[in-house]
Amino acid sequence: MPRPVAALLTLCAASAHAHVYSLSVSGDRRRVMDLGVFGFGDEGVARLRVKELSLADTGAESSDKHIGFTLDRVSTALLARQQKNHGKGELAYHGICYIDEEAVRPDPDVPQSRTLFPMESVLKGGSPASHAFEVNITQTGLYALFFYNCKRFYNDTDDAPREVPVTFDVEVTLFNVDAGHPSYASYGKRDLPEIYAGFTAIYCAMLAYWVRLTMTPKAVQLHHLITMLLAVKTLTLFFEAGKEFYFRDNGVKSTWSYLYYIFLTIRGILLFTVILLIGTGWSFLKPFLTQKDKQIISVVVPLQVLVHIAIGYIEDTSEGDPLFLWYKDMLMVLDTICCCSVLLPIIWSIKQLSETKEMDGKEVQNLTRLKQFRTFYIIVVGYLYFTRICVPFVETLLPYTHTFLAPFLSEAASLAFYLFSGYRFQPADDVPDAARLPAADRDAEERDTRPLRSVSVQ
Repeated sequence: MPRPVAALLTLCAASAHAHVYSLSVSGDRRRVMDLGVFGFGDEGVARLRVKELSLADTGAESSDKHIGFTLDRVSTALLARQQKNHGKGELAYHGICYIDEEAVRPDPDVPQSRTLFPMESVLKGGSPASHAFEVNITQTGLYALFFYNCKRFYNDTDDAPREVPVTFDVEVTLFNVDAGHPSYASYGKRDLPEIYAGFTAIYCAMLAYWVRLTMTPKAVQLHHLITMLLAVKTLTLFFEAGKEFYFRDNGVKSTWSYLYYIFLTIRGILLFTVILLIGTGWSFLKPFLTQKDKQIISVVVPLQVLVHIAIGYIEDTSEGDPLFLWYKDMLMVLDTICCCSVLLPIIWSIKQLSETKEMDGKEVQNLTRLKQFRTFYIIVVGYLYFTRICVPFVETLLPYTHTFLAPFLSEAASLAFYLFSGYRFQPADDVPDAARLPAADRDAEERDTRPLRSVSVQ
């Protein structure tokens, strides 16, 4: 995979979602830690409770260099990460503290608004320091929370900056005040519960219509598997809407969250399984799965479980967690493997149809099959490309007031994919009776000449 594409996927595979959260670090050498971004409206509150902050090198406590937290106003999440990389890279190399006046920040288009939570004054004395901060945010915008450690940049014998490991626990609470009540959703995502509720209603209608279509002898096994997929997708959106409603009011995860992650995992397994089965031609071109088909399914299903474990960890963890980037990298690699794997059976089916379209005396029928599989291949590639690359890229560029557009676009693309696939693969009139008999009762000729029929997917 090209490096820029990989960077995009790791950048926005997920963002730290909980805005009442805690972070524990021990012996961490990072000069700047990114603790996530949050959009504030006209009135907001930021609270930090720092516990047991200490340095591995106690001699560094007497240094006049700075250590603490800062809440910086930025234009986009992408520039927040560039700002972090700038602070721990070029600035640290030249011995410039992240919050020093001479530190040039890479976001000149935003009027600088910086709220400092300094810890150097309470750190002196040789014992771990604890302190609580609370500030009211009255300037609207997207804010990035950072931890900075500028202790021991240089000493008399060093030609390069020294790193002083730091240990601390911090509890962070960020929320907007709406009609006198706290709203823990970032300003641009405050309408997400209603958006997911709307998509839930749409999928309920789709499910009802699909069930009606499949209540006919024309339907085969794969159509009923798609019914399960649509049902699970509907429940996933329902629980996601409940999760977002609860989060907006309370700022923490709940039973809604656990139900959402369970059904999200099931939906991911079913989605990739259905795409794979359509791609193999199962129930459409053949009533059986080859050994290659089974091997791919046996790889994709456990990978989907791991992908959704990574998603759950990322969404409930601060970006400052040492394992955060590792889970993002793992998510990118596993999701890329799954996306490539589901394309292989479609390619094999296209190749098989291309080789046989003029060999069995049924050129017109095979040509129709070939066109349908080629179209399905293009749709799957377009869907995966849009949801895995385009949407994350757009998310990095959105202003803080419109961050809801990223999940909206992702769900809209999924809806379009379901609708198109359902239309192209719905139960057909020309299904032979042999399609509904056990595989053992079908001979090789029937397996090769089965007409193409219909389905729907996420």
